[in-house]
Amino acid sequence: MDAKHTLRSQLRRQAKLLLAEDFSLEDALSCTALLHCRRYRQAAWLFAYAPMASEVNITELLQHAITHKHLALPVSTENGDLVFYAVESLDELTAGRYGILEPLKNRMVEPSGKDILLVPALAYSRIGERLGRGKGYYDRYLASHPEVFSIGVCRSCQLLESIPTEPWDRSVDAVVCAGNFY
Repeated sequence: MDAKHTLRSQLRRQAKLLLAEDFSLEDALSCTALLHCRRYRQAAWLFAYAPMASEVNITELLQHAITHKHLALPVSTENGDLVFYAVESLDELTAGRYGILEPLKNRMVEPSGKDILLVPALAYSRIGERLGRGKGYYDRYLASHPEVFSIGVCRSCQLLESIPTEPWDRSVDAVVCAGNFY
């Protein structure tokens, strides 16, 4: 557990230092790759996240899903779970727990095997290992929804050779970084 804690601290410091960097090209490449991937084209719903400054800006993809598919974004509950709600407009998002933009809690939705889930993290490996923010929200969600195809989204500075894992950590099915799938 110490290795994960140390790595998480290093990545948080790195993220603060990189806030002034321009990742718009990398982010755009990843959005384009996701828009053109077969899994996304065939999905009815996109389960995603509202990006924070240190995460890949997938706003273009969120807008596309609202217009051409269905979009669901998460809300973290006090008991440590993620619940996804349908989103009709990004204008309806408001800051929730931890300052993360959240949808209105009007219509809760669950993914099916035809949908995809984009998962944010502090870092990923090419084989789908992920280092989250330490609360286990996505580990629990992935464990309870194994039928949904999950894609980790990261920037090149967040793609590591390996990530220390524990038995309860859940990997994603694929990773997209700077427009490349792993």
